[in-house]
Amino acid sequence: MALRQERGCLPFTNSLVIVPQDRYVAVENFGKYHAAVKPGLHFSGIDCCGCCISYKSITARIEQTTVVVETKTKDNVFVSATIAVQQSVQPERTVDAMYKLSDVRGQMLAYIADAVRSTVPRLSLEQCFERKDDISWHVHNRLKAAMDNYGFQIHKALLTDLVPNSEVMAAMNEIHKQKRLRDAAIMAAEANKACARVDRAAVGQPPQH
Repeated sequence: MALRQERGCLPFTNSLVIVPQDRYVAVENFGKYHAAVKPGLHFSGIDCCGCCISYKSITARIEQTTVVVETKTKDNVFVSATIAVQQSVQPERTVDAMYKLSDVRGQMLAYIADAVRSTVPRLSLEQCFERKDDISWHVHNRLKAAMDNYGFQIHKALLTDLVPNSEVMAAMNEIHKQKRLRDAAIMAAEANKACARVDRAAVGQPPQH
């Protein structure tokens, strides 16, 4: 969502400008906003070497911003939450999108981090995994309300990944490993009992329970 300075399509003058289909372009006269121009070729006025007329543009495409937020759950587990946000400029509010914020990405990251850190600490680690959709919904609503003031539309905000810190991951892996070993030992014991019953049945001995 970065702003970009544009130049006219003729050398030594910004009188004529070609606006691509995927950009919103603002015309400035001596640094002051004058008008927004639609895609196509436009004559903006008399200009000499870009001194009188200048252009700013911002993308009309839907873009995705991905941010990783570190926070702590209710049961004191540090996690890294990856949030993917899809946003675009509202066509009727291109002036707000261009001139209200100097750092759009930085502002979005601040709102995302605030939304995550106001939600995740209320949930345990297990609840965070179970309620990823709820966390995504909260981030989406928080970000949508905030960025609407600056001319941006938030299409989606998704919690795409939730990773506990390395120590917790190692402990969880060890728990799963011990569980698999315990299940394997139980299955082996049951198999041995079944074999023993078959052997006793083969020699005519009564089965043992």
